[in-house]
Amino acid sequence: MPKWVEVIMLGTGSAVPTETRWPSSILVRDWNGFNVLLDAGEATQIRLRRAGIAPERVDLIAITHDHGDHVNGLPGLLQSMQVGGRKRPLTIVAPPSLSEFLEYLVGDALSFEVRIVNAKRGSMMDVAGGGWGVVRLSWFKTCHTEDSVGYKVSWSERPSISKQKLEKLGLKPGPWLSGLIEKGETIVGSIKVRLEDVSEPGATLSIAYTGDTSPCGGLIDSVRGADLLIHDSTYSSGHLREAMAKGHSTAVQAASVAKTAEVGLLVLTHISSRYRGGEALALLREARKVFPNTLLAWDGMRLRLTLHREG
Repeated sequence: MPKWVEVIMLGTGSAVPTETRWPSSILVRDWNGFNVLLDAGEATQIRLRRAGIAPERVDLIAITHDHGDHVNGLPGLLQSMQVGGRKRPLTIVAPPSLSEFLEYLVGDALSFEVRIVNAKRGSMMDVAGGGWGVVRLSWFKTCHTEDSVGYKVSWSERPSISKQKLEKLGLKPGPWLSGLIEKGETIVGSIKVRLEDVSEPGATLSIAYTGDTSPCGGLIDSVRGADLLIHDSTYSSGHLREAMAKGHSTAVQAASVAKTAEVGLLVLTHISSRYRGGEALALLREARKVFPNTLLAWDGMRLRLTLHREG
């Protein structure tokens, strides 16, 4: 059975919510039941429940920056987790500008441990996994606030042993394989066997999310090759100056990043409230002229992707 990852766009609006677009929040969930919440704008817990996800099922929260439309949903979300009887630890990754806010929220009243990870230290961490492989969260600098960051969530299966490759070397499966998998190489009789010589790479998948940002050279390298890129697309090209002044991107700029970074699919989000209903489709049309494989996000939108092997 293919391993899948589902992305649920809980909130796709910008700073001013509308009846149809609420502030930024995205849930990423996989076949193992691992749930990552990217940003937590106002009323995130309501959107989660409408999506059929209880707040206490969230395993990790990653916040891009300290603006209200990305964090104002955290107090209610944590309270709902408490009321829901959560006991297991929760990890929150966030830039240092949110440290005081998070410490105040966590306090001493919660029934569960909250582990706060400073996104200015290091650049990645393994957040889940098992015998099949690992889920990794990495973060990168964006151009919006002084310490704003974007995130990439990656799934990587362990390599699998190829029977055909074993046969070519005149080898048969045996207990020695466990040592090979653990150490990367081993000696079988007089033959030195390396893991890469007898294995097939595991399936992978990566999802990148910029949060709010204007275009950055480093950003392109950070999201390069992602299967899915969810990019700030607050404005149309007619409001380019405003986008640059406020540290945001136009849909065309997002499409240019996607094209240069050679991603698989682009999703436009953080849509300004000035684009109501069908007006937002203008952003999609502009973006598709640069990068055809583009979708315009809406609240409640669901995308399901499967892990795949290169080639």
